Amino acid sequence: MPKNTEILLGLLFVFLLAGCSAERKNVLSKTYHNTTARYNAYFYANERIKEVEDAIQDNHKNNFNEFLKIFSDVDSGVINSLRDQLDEVIKKASIAIQRHPNSRWVDDSYILVGKSRYYAADFVNAIETFKYVNTKSEDDNARHEALVWLMRTFLDYNEENNAIAVSDYLKKEKLNSRNYRLLELTRAYLDEKREDYDEMIEHLVTVAPSLTRQENAARINFLIGQVYQQKGFDAEAFNYYDICLKYNPNYELSFYAKLNMAQVTELANQNDVKKTRRYFVKLLKDRKNFEFKDKIYYEMANFEIKQDDYDKAIEYYKSSVSSSVSNPRQKGYSYLRLGEIYFDHLKNYETAKAYYDSTVIALPKDDDLYASVSERQEILADFVDQINIIQLQDSLLTLADMDTTNLYAYLDEVIAEKQRLADEEAKNRLKGITAVNRSQTDIFNPFSNNTLVTAASGSTWYFYNQNAVGMGQTEFKRIWGDIPLEDHWRRSNKSSASEFEEEKQELITDIENPAENGMMALVEGNSREQYLASIPFTPEARQQALSKIETAYYNLGKIYNFQLDEKIYAAESFEILTGRFPDSQYMPEVLYLLYLIYKDLENDKYLATGNRLTTDFPNTTYAKLVLNPNYKEESNIASEMLKGYYKKAYNYYLADSIDLALATIAEGASMYPDNSFSDNVELLRIFLMAKTDGLYKYQYELQEFDNKFPESELLGYIEELLTASEDLQTRLATEKAIQYIPYFDQTHFCVFLYPTNDDLTDKIPKHIDELNKNVLASGDLKTGNLMFNDKYSMVLINQFTDRENALAYFQKLIEKQSDFEQLGPYKFYSFVISEDNFQILYQTKGLEEYLNFFHANYQ
Repeated sequence: MPKNTEILLGLLFVFLLAGCSAERKNVLSKTYHNTTARYNAYFYANERIKEVEDAIQDNHKNNFNEFLKIFSDVDSGVINSLRDQLDEVIKKASIAIQRHPNSRWVDDSYILVGKSRYYAADFVNAIETFKYVNTKSEDDNARHEALVWLMRTFLDYNEENNAIAVSDYLKKEKLNSRNYRLLELTRAYLDEKREDYDEMIEHLVTVAPSLTRQENAARINFLIGQVYQQKGFDAEAFNYYDICLKYNPNYELSFYAKLNMAQVTELANQNDVKKTRRYFVKLLKDRKNFEFKDKIYYEMANFEIKQDDYDKAIEYYKSSVSSSVSNPRQKGYSYLRLGEIYFDHLKNYETAKAYYDSTVIALPKDDDLYASVSERQEILADFVDQINIIQLQDSLLTLADMDTTNLYAYLDEVIAEKQRLADEEAKNRLKGITAVNRSQTDIFNPFSNNTLVTAASGSTWYFYNQNAVGMGQTEFKRIWGDIPLEDHWRRSNKSSASEFEEEKQELITDIENPAENGMMALVEGNSREQYLASIPFTPEARQQALSKIETAYYNLGKIYNFQLDEKIYAAESFEILTGRFPDSQYMPEVLYLLYLIYKDLENDKYLATGNRLTTDFPNTTYAKLVLNPNYKEESNIASEMLKGYYKKAYNYYLADSIDLALATIAEGASMYPDNSFSDNVELLRIFLMAKTDGLYKYQYELQEFDNKFPESELLGYIEELLTASEDLQTRLATEKAIQYIPYFDQTHFCVFLYPTNDDLTDKIPKHIDELNKNVLASGDLKTGNLMFNDKYSMVLINQFTDRENALAYFQKLIEKQSDFEQLGPYKFYSFVISEDNFQILYQTKGLEEYLNFFHANYQ
């Protein structure tokens, strides 16, 4: 090699070494560091972040029954499996930052670090990283990208206000096309989280034309189509589904786009309807769609609902359920739609409840609808319980009125039919046939007596009759006619009271003629004796059955009124309750609810109902609310003022200034009558009157309290006071009957009573003997152990020649009382008694009366 060449190569090597220095900023150094950072550390870090994002997208399961997500959900399980890649991103990006600090890939490397932390849910450090890029970078594009990612991180960190602040700031900045697209998607993501789909669609429609295939253009256009479809803009929806297909999406997205296009195709005439139905059938026959059959049937059912063909819709939803292969979410939605049809359209709550039960079992718990579905399921479960109580108890009462011959024949028929069905079920199971749920009969009105059968007729229970399935629809049309589907359909054009009354009375007639209606299926039993045991033949059993029916109608009316928002059915339940149970404990509340319902329905019956409530139950809060709708608010203010008078009167009571206390209460009651604290003031007045007017007046006022304040929380305490006063009255009468003799110049005994138990029976007599010998120096006294009553035994210490000697010993014994207390937490009695009075005490067991006599005459 020529010497000159060697020199040139040496100089080139020196220049290259100089360019490798991280501190130099010359052209050669920048070129070297930009190239090395981009194609080494940054390149590998960026490849790893792509792997992470691809894995997140691949593992994201789309729910095509809801709006697709703008960004794929970041699943923690997937992220845990990608920890090595996320750590590698930070490691490689850090190399680019540390070894090539002057390269133009430093900011991009920091962004990769921030994204890695974001995907790892390390939001705090991700936020700090993106903020660092914004404050330190001199590259506007890098700053803008970091800010967009900062906005997205704030949203997932539940700091919406900070996200909005970033969005507002970027409105003032000029972004390149790539950052602008990312910003619009992130703004749409904000609207998605807020469920503001009008704003979301504006951002998506703006950015959709400029999206690339890599930026999920097909997915975003499909989402736009979904939103337009829900809002009823079918033509726009069709257009965006078509655009979605032009991006050649994966088969699943392509399938759903085509399926939804069939739903929004313009139907100008009946031929278009038939064409759409043929298209659905074509999709079903395509072998590639085998795993999507459940979804195809589901959309076919949705299409038939648009055509107002609910029979076909129900058939297709059931086919969707039976075709489900590996999509429990879709099965849950199909069950849900069946439940909604029976709930909202057919008003068959028992069948709806069964479908809601299935929905809760099938639907994944992370589904957005799960909470609301579970709530409605619980409502329907309670609802069906009340219906079953009414039907069962009414059926049993009807059977109780049958003559023995017909009753026995009927029960034998039920048992035979039950056995036949059991045998049939067993055969079907052997054949692999799933039995039909026979309890899900389409009964529109649960109280209808149109399914009444009797033993004399020889008919079978409708509960076992498959032909009864369609009776609900027939009953519906009989009562309401062939009306269109619409919200609150029963309240449309119901302005006149006569129309309301005419329609309602038909149902009331059915309800007020309860009969056995298959509810014997709820009674466990395979023999006549078991069924007979459940029938209420005795007056007590009949009363219990009626009480259950009364409570069930009350609960049913409240469920209709408050949870199902069915005002007419609520009124029916309450009307039956007031008619069948005129002395019902629920009467004031039920009348008030009827008053509100009729008023809400603009039915003039609210006037008569209100008058009945204020006349029959004038002291109830419900009556006062009818007279004054602001009663509760005004009552709260008045009660606070009345409490001042109460406190003042109570202090007089404690000071035994009864007249002043009574005067204070009278003044307060006059100034602030009839409020939520009045019952407390009345009770204090009763206590005061007891001191001035005696026991009988006290009892009378306590008895009147219930009439004055029927809803008071003090009623339980009042009952206790009445019981205590009656016990006192009985005790006083007993004391008058038991007369102890005030003659003391005779032999006396000292008596020690203790609770009867094995432990004390041995210890007490021995302890008293030891006290007599060693402490009381009374060793010549005799003791005897006797049973006094079923609770107490006694030690009888005798004999003392007179009262004085007996009391002297008694005093010494009392001083040693603490010795007995060491034996345990028992109640002991000790006293002195004359020989005559001991005979009376032992015969009458009048212990409390003698203790009073003892305290009066010996102490």
